Amino acid sequence: MEPIKRAIVESAEQRSDQRLGLTARRAAILAAVVCVLTLTIAGPVRTYFAQRTEMKQLAASEAALRQQIGDLQQQKVKLADPAYIAAQARERLGFVKPGDIPYQVQLPPSAALPAGPGTEPTPAASTDPWYTSLWHTIADAPHGPPTAAPQAPAPPPAATPAPPNPPPPGG
Repeated sequence: MEPIKRAIVESAEQRSDQRLGLTARRAAILAAVVCVLTLTIAGPVRTYFAQRTEMKQLAASEAALRQQIGDLQQQKVKLADPAYIAAQARERLGFVKPGDIPYQVQLPPSAALPAGPGTEPTPAASTDPWYTSLWHTIADAPHGPPTAAPQAPAPPPAATPAPPNPPPPGG
C-alpha cells in the first residue's frame, strides 16, 4: 500500500505544480491584458480632460466677451443720445451753446475746494498748461505730472584768475 500512497501523493503534488504553473501563466496573461487596456485608454482619457479644461476656459472667455458686448451696447445707446453728446462736450471740452456766457473760475493752487458730504477733498489743480493735461488723458500709458527733482546746493564759486586786459580798440 505504501507504493500506492506514494503514487497518489506524487500525483497530487504534480497536479499542484501544474495548477501553480497554470495559475502563474493566467496571472501573467491577465497582467498583460490590463497593461494593454490601460495604455489603450490612457490617450483618450488624457484628451478628454484636456478638452474639458479648454471648454471651461472658453466658457469663461465667452462670458467675459458677452459682458463686454453688453457694456459696449450700453455705451452705443448713450452715444446715440444727442443730449448725452452735448453734456459730454460741455464737460470734457468746455463747449458752450450759442448765447451762453462761459465762466471759468480759477482758484489759486493753495485754495481748498469745499467738499460735499461724504466726499474726500480733491487735490489742488495743476499749474501745467491745458495741453499737458490733455496729453495725459490720451497718452497710451497715462502718468502724472513730472516730479521736481530735489535740487542740490550749488557748489561755492571757485577762485579763478582774472582774464588779461584786452588791448584798447584801435591800438
